[in-house]
Amino acid sequence: MPLAVIDAGLAYQRRTLADFASADLFSVRFALRDLNQADLSSQAALLIPCRTPGHRLACHKELLSSYVRRGGLLVVMGETNPDLFLEGLAFTPEPTNFWWWREPGMELGVLIDSPSHPVLADVSAQDCAWHVHGTLSVPEGGQVLLSWHPAPAVSPTGGAGALMVDYPLGEGRVIVTSLDPIYHHGSGFMPATTRFLMRFLPNVRAYAAAHRNMLTLNSRN
Repeated sequence: MPLAVIDAGLAYQRRTLADFASADLFSVRFALRDLNQADLSSQAALLIPCRTPGHRLACHKELLSSYVRRGGLLVVMGETNPDLFLEGLAFTPEPTNFWWWREPGMELGVLIDSPSHPVLADVSAQDCAWHVHGTLSVPEGGQVLLSWHPAPAVSPTGGAGALMVDYPLGEGRVIVTSLDPIYHHGSGFMPATTRFLMRFLPNVRAYAAAHRNMLTLNSRN
């Protein structure tokens, strides 16, 4: 079951989509400029790529909420200001340390909290470690999938918290992360982001199919 994706027309987004097109991961693209005319009802999963402008998505907050509440799976990637368009979610920005890896023996401090969650199948902590832009609150009923526990040398502010959360909304679910792998893969640097996407995107497709099947079974009972 392929994923639908919002296309903001950004070069790094389009390169990533093109690179993964051969895997039959994406079924349809909805142009961000035309999203108010989009019919999302038939889509099992909708991906919002990294760095899609959150202030523009805020104009479609009700559309996205309705999509999820009716059973959709919304996957929101990093640097999108998700607090502007997602209900009940807070985002705490973090001054980004791009150079932690140059310190001998230093670790970024990313932990996998829910290794058995389907979207993290075969994903390692190393696949999730490049840098951190901020942390997320955990909405009611939510599950933390990835979290950040940095050493003081990595985060002088003492920042720590959730980096990826899965939570219910109506009959659907939202997976949101502050990680930005689509940006880095599409920009041609940080190999960890490519490894992450090679595992994460197919996992999301499988998770969406399982969720859609569950809703179908429940509707027949």
